Amino acid sequence: MDNFSTLVSIIIQAELHGETHELKRVLDVGPTPQILVKNAGFEDLDMVVKASTICKICFDHGISTPIIQRLPIILGKPKALYESATHADSAVVLTYEQQNTSPIVVAVQRGQRIGRNHICNVVASMYGKQGLDPEVRWKRQGLLLWEA
Repeated sequence: MDNFSTLVSIIIQAELHGETHELKRVLDVGPTPQILVKNAGFEDLDMVVKASTICKICFDHGISTPIIQRLPIILGKPKALYESATHADSAVVLTYEQQNTSPIVVAVQRGQRIGRNHICNVVASMYGKQGLDPEVRWKRQGLLLWEA
């Protein structure tokens, strides 16, 4: 198990046991995948995710721990990339993963300040996109940046 996977497990276990001090952590996902740099306008920065976001993904959005632990791999091999329809500084990574029958998407913010001087790309959320196939709507809206 790599460091990211181990830290995800620690964060989720801490939340289960009410140890909220762990929620202030910021986990290093790794370098921003080149597919996001080349096709979605991301700078070649570190990518991070807040521990509180990990808990939201797990407990509020119901994404399983093994899927969350594979986040660095999932981000590097997306099905498609879309510009966010609601946040100008974000992109949506459409993954090959599914939650029930819904595609799992990852919202990623460009160039966010973490701490005083650290600028990173930030995983903002990960969830199963319910409802009608979002790809059709997003393509119609002209949000497609890249697809496999």
